[in-house]
Amino acid sequence: MESVRTKSKAPAVDASVLMLNLIARSNYPLTLSEICSQIGLPPASGHRIINALLEHQMVALDPNRKKAYCIGSKIFQIASTIYNKQSIIPFFYPVAEILKNEIHKSIFLYAPVGNKVVAVAKVEFSVAGLLTFQLGQTMPLHCSASGIAILSMLSDEFKTDYIKAEEKSDPNITYSLDEINDDLSRAKRLGYAVTQKENGSHFSSIAAPVLNLRNEPIAAISAVINGEFLSKQSARHYSKNLVQAARQLSAHII
Repeated sequence: MESVRTKSKAPAVDASVLMLNLIARSNYPLTLSEICSQIGLPPASGHRIINALLEHQMVALDPNRKKAYCIGSKIFQIASTIYNKQSIIPFFYPVAEILKNEIHKSIFLYAPVGNKVVAVAKVEFSVAGLLTFQLGQTMPLHCSASGIAILSMLSDEFKTDYIKAEEKSDPNITYSLDEINDDLSRAKRLGYAVTQKENGSHFSSIAAPVLNLRNEPIAAISAVINGEFLSKQSARHYSKNLVQAARQLSAHII
């Protein structure tokens, strides 16, 4: 579990984020002592921060466990507002249903948020079993098929700025630059991207960008393939329907 950084420039903000992440991921309401213990926060600081979060309705006292906290109504309000701004989502479901039935795979819609992609909608194939891919899952652009598909359609200036920003959080990315650039070039040439063992999972992914009228990527539609390796032949097979689905979604974008 991530803990509070000792040299943070805004320790209260960092602690608040850690608290919210911990509470959101927990399968049951957490007491303040449990929260502070898991994120390495002094109880006195935790008490001040949790009271502020309570006041802003970011957390709430759970009625079923004494002095335990769950996610508050304000979080759901914010999430709902952001979700409703994704105007592409209503068009995604009918397109994804058809694609799911064509290739018999679970289909996801990813949206770019800064240097990340976030899964904002999905249509699951019933026989696919339990997936490790879930709504809200967030990954760096270069670590997912959807992110690579989106990044490949962005300007060279954006790509340069992206790599510089990623180097600050992960200096080891410099050792993967050639591979990342090859992936981006291939994705732009083919119209789709493929990743093996995406995000360390036992699944591969194939994704195509959804473009607006200015040919700018605003999302990506992705299929999750059971298995750690997706061959070029299989990728070409899936890509025909996937690219067509991406084009159908793009046709709805103004």
